[in-house]
Amino acid sequence: MNEGLNIHSLPPLLVSIIFFLVPFSVLLKNKRSAVNRNFFVLGFCASLWQFSYFVAYNLTQTSSILFWLKIAYAGVVFVPAATYHFIISFLNLSKNRCVYLFYSLASLFAFIALRSNSIIIGARTFPWGNRPVVGMAYTLIIFLWVIPFALSLRHLYREQEATTSPYNKKRIKFLLMTFPVALLSVVDYLPNYGLNMYPLGFIPLLFFGFATSYAIVRYRLLDIEIIVKKASLVAVGFVLAMSLIYLGTSYFQPYLYALGGKNWIIFPIIISFLTGTGLLRFINFVRHIEENELSKRFAYRPILRREALRISEARNMNELITYVARDLSSWVRLDYIGIFILDVQSKKFVLARSLTRTKKRKKIPLNLGLTYDNPLVIELVKRRGPLIYSEIEYYLNTTEISAEEEKLLLKVMKEMQRLGAEIAIPSFCEGNLLAIINMGHKLNPHEIITHEDLETFVSLANNMARAFYGFMLKKEKTRLIVASQNTLISAIEAKDSYTRGHTDRVAHYTTLLGQKLERQLRTFSYDLHRLNWSAQLHDVGKIGIPDSILRKPGPLNEEEWVKIKEHPLDGMKIVGPVREWLGEDICAGMLHHHENYDGSGYPSQQKGEGIHVFARIIRVADAFDAMASERAYRPPLSKKATLKELSKYRGIHFDPDVVEVLEDIQQDLTV
Repeated sequence: MNEGLNIHSLPPLLVSIIFFLVPFSVLLKNKRSAVNRNFFVLGFCASLWQFSYFVAYNLTQTSSILFWLKIAYAGVVFVPAATYHFIISFLNLSKNRCVYLFYSLASLFAFIALRSNSIIIGARTFPWGNRPVVGMAYTLIIFLWVIPFALSLRHLYREQEATTSPYNKKRIKFLLMTFPVALLSVVDYLPNYGLNMYPLGFIPLLFFGFATSYAIVRYRLLDIEIIVKKASLVAVGFVLAMSLIYLGTSYFQPYLYALGGKNWIIFPIIISFLTGTGLLRFINFVRHIEENELSKRFAYRPILRREALRISEARNMNELITYVARDLSSWVRLDYIGIFILDVQSKKFVLARSLTRTKKRKKIPLNLGLTYDNPLVIELVKRRGPLIYSEIEYYLNTTEISAEEEKLLLKVMKEMQRLGAEIAIPSFCEGNLLAIINMGHKLNPHEIITHEDLETFVSLANNMARAFYGFMLKKEKTRLIVASQNTLISAIEAKDSYTRGHTDRVAHYTTLLGQKLERQLRTFSYDLHRLNWSAQLHDVGKIGIPDSILRKPGPLNEEEWVKIKEHPLDGMKIVGPVREWLGEDICAGMLHHHENYDGSGYPSQQKGEGIHVFARIIRVADAFDAMASERAYRPPLSKKATLKELSKYRGIHFDPDVVEVLEDIQQDLTV
């Protein structure tokens, strides 16, 4: 060894340490991953290459120098084979015979180099360290090693063109951008041919090693373009800064010593301080560029935060999911979004909203149900986080797992494919899965949903879950209230065989009308359950009407009509203590279901659109069943006659739009 440490050997030492520890930490993240294992092999070869140069730079004995230079060559000769193997596993290509061929050739060349002097024939000393003197065989081997690199680039390009997943395109694009940078490390070969140039190949190696390590750990959700752009600029600034410090402490030392004497060290310190300050300002400048680019590309994120406020202001579940589906699809520019909501009674997740923005996407039918034993539901409950189709696919292709887990994940992929979901985001509250948001790709095929995007969506989904939980709780309490009031309704209908079942039929017709309106208008922001409950309670006020009036076989006199017209107000008195729980929609349907469209109805003489939509729907359903049912004073009308009568009074007694919808669904009406 020389006296003291050769300062020029520090970069190779630093690179060797980094190229061993960083890939090793990546390996520890998932030892079963072929990608991680092969990247570690690549890092180990590069580490052996650089560490051997570090040792050789600090030796003086020729035989020792030659030995370590041959060890360095043994590391170098395996780099192309390890690189090709890494790319093959990264792309999940089938077992390739070229991998075994390249490793076999590398082993042969390493053995020849270590056992003879036909490849490395001597050592040459430069002012900055020792390098090998190479023969013609060395040059031939370099040309041979172009083949693995060329094949690697070819595989990357072909897979990037073939894949349809934007996530996979980004992954491959990342390597297509960083791989050529790593190839710039061939400048290390120039001193081997006598060129007095300090080998700077460690710089592109460091860039490739750090960037690829980061990508392997997090590339699944990495916005490659911005990260690479930022890393490239910072790397350039770092290289310039280190070059200034390096030159200041090494090559300019005699001049600085002559200028400052024993205090010459002050100059490198000042240079280092000024350089470090400049580098810090440069990094802040790059960060500013990154923030500007991110703000332009993801300008919808503040809008998503405002969406949380809209969630808190939604009047009901139907309105909530309508807003969320429409806004997410529009702002994030998704080609598909579907929202499944838990239906407590059926114990299924039912597709409540679905938006498709491309013709290629098949439409998923509304009310499609997913049970708790559905593979997608099982996996979402287990992971309690988002599922990404391409990530599951990649995980299956690169990780050794149990047959049981593999079988489940394959079922999950099949289910996501059936539902058209690239991403499935669960919506949890109180530890329970309440909703599932399925998302497709972005309309721009070059954009992906990043890690930051998913964090925003998960936060939004959790806010939705809390709102869902509140609506479900209120819905269940309302259902219990309606069930208790139905006891009174049953008592009313028990008095009169002619009206028995009237409430159930009106509720059924009302729900059919609401469903049709919802499909036609796509803006029906009311909960169909609440519409049904309003219809069930519409005649609860009749409990106070004497039997003599309810069961009178002939026409009613004026006094009896006055009593009949009081039943909407009497109904509101009955439900008054629980009016807050029922809500204004249900109560409006109960109170105004006898208002006429022209304003001639009771009890408030409301008119046209001023009548609540629940009341307008119940008005038509109630009239249809009343005319189609047998009464003590007349036989029932036929369906045709009933529809004709409703049509006659459309715009007078009845909302014309609701009558038109009733005519459309007449085949579903039982008389």
